[in-house]
Amino acid sequence: MRVHPPGLTFDVGRGALQLAGAQDVFLTHGHLDHVLGLPYVLSRRSLHRSAHTRVFCPQPIAGAVAELIGAAERLERAQYRYDLMPLTPGDRVPVGRHLTIEAFPSDHVVPGLGYHLWRRRRRLAPDFIGLPPAELIALRERGVETAEVVEDLELSYCGDTGPGVFATEPRVFESRVLVVECTFLGEKHRDKGAHFGHLHLDDLIAREGDFRNQAVVLQHLSHRHKVSELREEVDRCLPSLAPRIHLLVEEVER
Repeated sequence: MRVHPPGLTFDVGRGALQLAGAQDVFLTHGHLDHVLGLPYVLSRRSLHRSAHTRVFCPQPIAGAVAELIGAAERLERAQYRYDLMPLTPGDRVPVGRHLTIEAFPSDHVVPGLGYHLWRRRRRLAPDFIGLPPAELIALRERGVETAEVVEDLELSYCGDTGPGVFATEPRVFESRVLVVECTFLGEKHRDKGAHFGHLHLDDLIAREGDFRNQAVVLQHLSHRHKVSELREEVDRCLPSLAPRIHLLVEEVER
């Protein structure tokens, strides 16, 4: 998922050319459908002599990610321009003016992280709300700080995860936009979510009242299902949430 501004991507999939414009790459985990395209993206950026790419990943997989990149460099007889930076839950990274990424733990079968995107802004402090403009100006001229800095949670990206993320990181329900997976549908596949560390639609149904997000983006639908099936089930089973749900999934010809 490319986020611009500030110019970053969460995961790289197979390595779409459009991701070559991302100066920061945040990997959620090491499965190939999320990291395989990393050498391609770094190769393209290095070919065009872009600035160093910052690659962030869960700390336990940093060595393997470095080996993947190194193998590609040897194949191409090239040296990519990048910095690899391991992260642990709670780590924060400035990514642009007033913007910060914060890592949080996901609930998958391999080490993984999700990411929050925070935006800082200044607002009038509560003690001064309601004062006339002239009085506020006079206070500032006397050196009184009338503003405070707050952070708004603009986006939460969960990556691949099971339902445990909702208990360990309930702030995902507060973000303006939540990007979360929905891999499985139907009773036949109910146990696969728990087994493979993914979400079943029933996991979202169980927490329907908790989603206070302006928008919820569902991704990572299993190729066992059609996009139309997911849309029908969302409309049927999540009536109060359905108007805020958007689908970002591949349709596979069968």
